[in-house]
Amino acid sequence: MTKIKELHGISHDKGKEIISLKDVTFSYNGSPVLKDVSLSVAKGDFLAILGPNGSAKSTLLKVMLGLLVPQAGEVRIFGEKPAQFGEWNRIGYVSQQAANINTSFPATVEEVVSSGYYTGLGRFFDGARRKAASKAALEALKISDLSKRLIGQLSGGQRQKVFLARALVRRPEVLFLDEPTTGIDAASLQEFYSLISELHGQDMTIVMVTHDIASAVKMATKIVYMMDGKATLYEDTGNFLEIFTSKTLERGGMANAHD
Repeated sequence: MTKIKELHGISHDKGKEIISLKDVTFSYNGSPVLKDVSLSVAKGDFLAILGPNGSAKSTLLKVMLGLLVPQAGEVRIFGEKPAQFGEWNRIGYVSQQAANINTSFPATVEEVVSSGYYTGLGRFFDGARRKAASKAALEALKISDLSKRLIGQLSGGQRQKVFLARALVRRPEVLFLDEPTTGIDAASLQEFYSLISELHGQDMTIVMVTHDIASAVKMATKIVYMMDGKATLYEDTGNFLEIFTSKTLERGGMANAHD
């Protein structure tokens, strides 16, 4: 049985910078949603990105990944500008769209996981290696029994495991998750968090956008709180909770505190 610790790239450079943003500004149609954001993610971090609805959490994640190009400032991925970076196998990504997959799409679990081995350069890796990697990811997440099922036949929690396996199939060093628990039930939620915590415990670097403040505080080593285009970094998660609770009480409740 493949162990989950075998699903990430080996790195002995704990603390070395993976992602850095310096004075980043990003706008939609001329309206800035990120303003002079500077932050970094080091190997071994678990960074949770929190904030109210419309606070550009997902936008920040996409800028960090190089999927969106800022109008000002600098983004570095493993020390390189996104346009020059070529080692995308070092990064795993579960997008927000994973929860909204067309359930009538005729793809099996095995096919979905295997598609994560695509290089992005117009070709696939060796078929035997791809098949072995897909099998390992399915085994590690304990969903081998689902391999021949159609993706549309699965529950929300099962589908999220499939997309996590897809993100891990190339053994990345860092995993980006954009609202990964959308649409899954409470039992699946706890199981998913257990998997993520286990990955982080095996030195996987995690960056996660979430609305679940309580769970984020328990799991994360750092928190970025988004508000009005600004990103405030808290390297003491307990300190964040105290400040957040105090400000929430001042506003008179939790109604607009998170998504």
